Amino acid sequence: MPHNLSRCFALPDSPLLVGIKQQNANGQRISDWTNNPDNCAAHWAEEEQFILAHLIPLLLCGEQSAQLVFNQEITRLFSQATAENQSMINSLIEVEEDESRHDQALQWILQHLPIVPSQKKIQGQARLFYAKLGRGEERCQHFIKIAVLDACVTQIMHEFEHSLLGASHPFAVLCGLIKKDEAKHVYVAKHYAQALGATPSMFKSEQVAVCKSLHKLLSSQNQHFAALGVDLARVFNALEAKWQ
Repeated sequence: MPHNLSRCFALPDSPLLVGIKQQNANGQRISDWTNNPDNCAAHWAEEEQFILAHLIPLLLCGEQSAQLVFNQEITRLFSQATAENQSMINSLIEVEEDESRHDQALQWILQHLPIVPSQKKIQGQARLFYAKLGRGEERCQHFIKIAVLDACVTQIMHEFEHSLLGASHPFAVLCGLIKKDEAKHVYVAKHYAQALGATPSMFKSEQVAVCKSLHKLLSSQNQHFAALGVDLARVFNALEAKWQ
């Protein structure tokens, strides 16, 4: 069933990345997953479709926001390209391409899920969360938040991978693949934030704030996470304990 949601955030329109591809092994696996008709959500159980119709919009907004943020930073670095920052440009390009593949996979799932009445509201809440994330802040602070957020997403994808859907369920398999990318993104964003002047105390401050805000956003769909066996309170308590 075609969904009725527009994008949370516009596709990056910069021509800078045309022809630049950094496909990696995990990226190829995600592309293969998306191109495999056996993974189509139309084949999933009705209850699973209903649950994920409430959760996919939350995930999609994050992927689309990340694409835009990384693309904008790549564009900025290209405008003042030096030999010193070429390596970082390459890393950021790889992250943006990863996020684009995640976006495409999740869009494909959503296209075959039922339309639920609250989808637009869920998307609106997610869009507001991500729009506020870097509003009016220095780039250093923004990339600290991105590193923390990606650490949270890595853990959430781990929970989906090991949820009540079962390890062989197509969505669980996809989340396992996305988890590997997000763990890499934590390193890239953290390294870049440090290059911009981030300190350990700055990371610690944002870890608490971002974790709390994301928990609040996701808790709006707590019943649907719980239906998959994902205990958000336990997940976020564990994240906070790790960062103490």
